[in-house]
Amino acid sequence: MSGLRVCIITFVLTAMYFVLTVAATNIFFFNKSNGSLIKESKKIIGSRIIGQSFTNNIYFHGRPSLNNYRNNISGNSNFPHYSIRLKENISGNIVKYKKKNQNSNFDLNIISESASGLDPHITYKGAIGQIDRISANTGIKKESLINLIVKKSKPRIFGIFGERIVNVLELNIELNKIYAEETGS
Repeated sequence: MSGLRVCIITFVLTAMYFVLTVAATNIFFFNKSNGSLIKESKKIIGSRIIGQSFTNNIYFHGRPSLNNYRNNISGNSNFPHYSIRLKENISGNIVKYKKKNQNSNFDLNIISESASGLDPHITYKGAIGQIDRISANTGIKKESLINLIVKKSKPRIFGIFGERIVNVLELNIELNKIYAEETGS
């Protein structure tokens, strides 16, 4: 009987803790606890924390995703560094990148998958490497694109860890605004 009481008390305390945690996060961190959604004209267009596929040549493209940015699965191939399949996969990504971007300079980050396959960011260098393609397809001046990347990039953590990064969706939202201004559409 005492085991049953302990079980019920533990269940009630755990349920109360869960309800209080959910309530607190929804009160104090509403946007984050609800997926960091980005809305435009009251329509959800994406999330700040989950990447999505951009294939149109007028947009910045994100990192390759083994699962095509499906958010119900997360992960990469987990091939070891000596795997032939990993080398073929990266070689294929290089070919795709060079076909679209027409330049030989690229950041390794832009041709390799993230650990989750859902990374919404690319490196600053990865964004800069796409400027020629975007400028050629939109007519937007390269200087404007560089300024956009600089404006939207986030610095290294504590100024020393990692790379400067840019959220691809946020970058493309701003790119749409510049494109509309410059073309009058």
